[in-house]
Amino acid sequence: MTTSPASSEVRVRPASVHDARGIAEVHVQAWREAYVRQLPAETLAGLRVEPRVERWASIIVGDGTDVAVAEVDGRIVGWATAGEGRDHDHPTSRELEGIYVLAEHHATGAGQLLLDAAIGAGDAYLWMMDDNPRAEAFYRRNGFVRDGIERDQVMAGHPIHIVRMVRHGDVRQWAAVKDAETALLDADVRRDTARVDDLLHPAFVEIGRSGMLWTREQIVAALAEESAQLRVTPQTDAWEFRRPSPGLVLVTYRLTTPSRVSRHSSLWDVAGTSPRLRFHQGTVVPPASAH
Repeated sequence: MTTSPASSEVRVRPASVHDARGIAEVHVQAWREAYVRQLPAETLAGLRVEPRVERWASIIVGDGTDVAVAEVDGRIVGWATAGEGRDHDHPTSRELEGIYVLAEHHATGAGQLLLDAAIGAGDAYLWMMDDNPRAEAFYRRNGFVRDGIERDQVMAGHPIHIVRMVRHGDVRQWAAVKDAETALLDADVRRDTARVDDLLHPAFVEIGRSGMLWTREQIVAALAEESAQLRVTPQTDAWEFRRPSPGLVLVTYRLTTPSRVSRHSSLWDVAGTSPRLRFHQGTVVPPASAH
């Protein structure tokens, strides 16, 4: 009688240089399983284990990256790497650099054990290939959210798009700030004086597209007079969040309407029970640079 992967015990431990080949084998196989939709079939078929063995041996003996492996019955079935953030603007001091588990050992707890071994329960960030719902669901269960930073890069000679996810104490504040910011784009909220009054900090000011300075009182009055029929709910994207100080969150995003594209920045006070907007500025983007 054979033992199924789900009923076998998963053991996670620090990697040794002798694990380099097993890690390389998982690396190749896991890519072939995980990136069927994202990478061309010929690219995946062309992946080779041998060139990765020496590279993994160097990583394991080096000082920059911690490597953990998951094994079942003495066979390596997954690995995770972590270290100090490699980006100059890293949002936390710990980065989950990579984590892979063979498909036959999904849902065995191996991935969770590897993540815990690599970064624990503390603050961390990671880069993930976009349009990877299984991986994103796993990271979200572990407290990670997209922070709006994304970029293009080349993976195995093929262009891909990656997004950054972070986990730290400010994540919950970011979600609340985004909800508050998008509420102020809603026609019904904008005409609700009491609701706007709750969302704006007593010291709020805005720099309009023309460069005019608007006070809190002027904004509340102007929004109350808006016609709901004339306002089209805009589309937003390219959200980014920053923490200039413990009690403030800076958010930037792009706003698109049928007539124009603009970029916006808002400074939210999060020291109280709910976010309150202290400053806002919007700038129309010329058509040639809108995207």
